[in-house]
Amino acid sequence: MPTVEAAVLAALAALLACGCMQEGAREDAGNARPEKTETSLPDSAAPVSGSASGSQTGLTLAADVPSHGGTLTFQGLGAAGWYPSSRDPALGVCDAYHVGQCCMAKHVLADSGITPWDEELILTLRGPMLIKQISVYQPDGADKNSWNRVSNWDDRNPLAGEHIAFQGDGAPAAGPGFPGSLGNKCLIDVSSDRKFPCGPGSSPYCPANSPSQRYGWEGSKLILLQASMPHYGSAALAGVKHCSTDANDNWFDAPWIGLSHGELIRSGKFGGCNCYSKDPAHWELADGCGQFNVFETVNDNNAYRNLDLFSTNFFAYSGYVGEGPCGKNCDISALDPAVDLISKATSREALAAVATPVKGPGAAFRRPSGSYRWFVILMDAQTRTVQLGLVHPDNLPPSMAVLAASPVRIARSEIAELLALRLPGSPSTGIIRK
Repeated sequence: MPTVEAAVLAALAALLACGCMQEGAREDAGNARPEKTETSLPDSAAPVSGSASGSQTGLTLAADVPSHGGTLTFQGLGAAGWYPSSRDPALGVCDAYHVGQCCMAKHVLADSGITPWDEELILTLRGPMLIKQISVYQPDGADKNSWNRVSNWDDRNPLAGEHIAFQGDGAPAAGPGFPGSLGNKCLIDVSSDRKFPCGPGSSPYCPANSPSQRYGWEGSKLILLQASMPHYGSAALAGVKHCSTDANDNWFDAPWIGLSHGELIRSGKFGGCNCYSKDPAHWELADGCGQFNVFETVNDNNAYRNLDLFSTNFFAYSGYVGEGPCGKNCDISALDPAVDLISKATSREALAAVATPVKGPGAAFRRPSGSYRWFVILMDAQTRTVQLGLVHPDNLPPSMAVLAASPVRIARSEIAELLALRLPGSPSTGIIRK
């Protein structure tokens, strides 16, 4: 498929010319700019209250009516191009960027699969958030008809995990243990447990003292996360440590589920030498390896603030896909609690939404603050599709029922069913009946 890089860069250049790309600025929902989401906190942002080392046990949410669920389907993804990849400055080819000790080589990708999103990716979670389960599936290399569970974590045994590692706020150590709760503004990286050989000669390069030294998941992948995102101050977060209590902070009460290239995480996230943009000095262009804001609550303390809905977008050298925050344009105050997917045009329940690289979904997921949902992230190179879902544990469609039990192996046919899932099929008015 043809690349949209030229068109996107032209649009970004126009924004820069008019001064619209200053940090913290946003476009409207139909013309959102790439938004850099930090994935690390300074050492001074340590948790400040409660207990981060205890398990999620005892943190409960009120029972609710099973919701309708929702899906956003992104089709026709994948583009040829390149992004800068870090190399050891003492050894590497620096043909993409070379300033001081920052040496970047051109990492060239063909137009296949869902490039660059079938590259090695690491999951990042930002609180406030309560997590019950995380499972990751990938195709079986020897059997094209099967996908295997490659990583798994369950809050019923929070200090153990299967081929999974946690690094960040609340993690006892870089390993399989995780308490299952994240306080306000706390972040944690979730990856495979496979060690990446950081140090001299590593490629992509990461320093030997990098706090993150794990591989992510490369190729097609299915990530299932059962979680809830209570608002700051909720009784459900009692005893959970918070990394900030500043209500004026742009990440206050703004949970996030994001995916970043493993190289970006291991290089120290957004330091002075990373793959995010082709020129690290101009991160706002986001034309390098970029980032996938899968489920992002936006709080910029301006008109784009909406703590009840998620923004979904991804951007890299291949261009911008998705839509920005709905902000004050979306009002869900009168919506039935059973609604999970909202039309940005009407603020009512939306039909299952389908998007492409040139057409946004026109819909947004609702933040589950009072109960748990299954967050579904399916990235399938074979069909060049990314399927996102939000599903209530007590209202699982047949294609989800088997997956919720976290089996060690699933059939490719079950992946196909999940790709074909469209929720809700027949939306109601979405208005609360008084």
